[in-house]
Amino acid sequence: MHTQHSSAHSCAQGHAHCHSVPPSTPGQVRALSVALITVSCFSVAELWVSAHSHSLALLADAGHMISDVLAIALALWTANQVQQAKSDRLNAVSALVNGSLLLLVSGWLGWEAIAALRSPPTGILSGPVAITAAIGLGVNGLNAYLLHAHAQDNLNLRGAFLHMLADAGSCLGVLIAALLIAQFGWYWTDGGVGLAIALLIAASALPLIRQSWATLKAMPQPKPLSD
Repeated sequence: MHTQHSSAHSCAQGHAHCHSVPPSTPGQVRALSVALITVSCFSVAELWVSAHSHSLALLADAGHMISDVLAIALALWTANQVQQAKSDRLNAVSALVNGSLLLLVSGWLGWEAIAALRSPPTGILSGPVAITAAIGLGVNGLNAYLLHAHAQDNLNLRGAFLHMLADAGSCLGVLIAALLIAQFGWYWTDGGVGLAIALLIAASALPLIRQSWATLKAMPQPKPLSD
């Protein structure tokens, strides 16, 4: 078992001499399934609250959560395929797609945050925003905890774990912004938190993209079909 863990870790680091990753376990598939259900339900609720509270930070986080639903669904599909086919190429491809999606979301959030900083919104309902962000922090924190145990052995699961970690951090930022708005009327923090969230997501996406790309390059190329 120790040998198997070491092999998976070496592949995750992109070492050229290692090309096999243990297939996804039922525990990994179960953790992804829980994450998919909870994130799907919460993202819908968060989108509804953001529309009524006029919070750009909460709306941005809702958009991030919706993108995570797609990313986790891809990770779950990949985990099921790997569990059946025992192919590590799918793991690396899924991680690369997840990292790229994180980077795109980061760029969008950063653009919106800069616009909000230039023209801070007013009339934000900080109470509903704070409650929603606190619930989101709990949901994403739980999912990150469930996925953390598998994140070191599997690039695909690591991608999903980083999504949950970024979401937990963004919810914490939204919660802090809501409290500052309620206490001091600092509406600019809505955009400031959005920009911080964008930078956090980019910081987690770049290493994942680099690592998954290195893993794919280290794998032997499929042989072309002979005539």
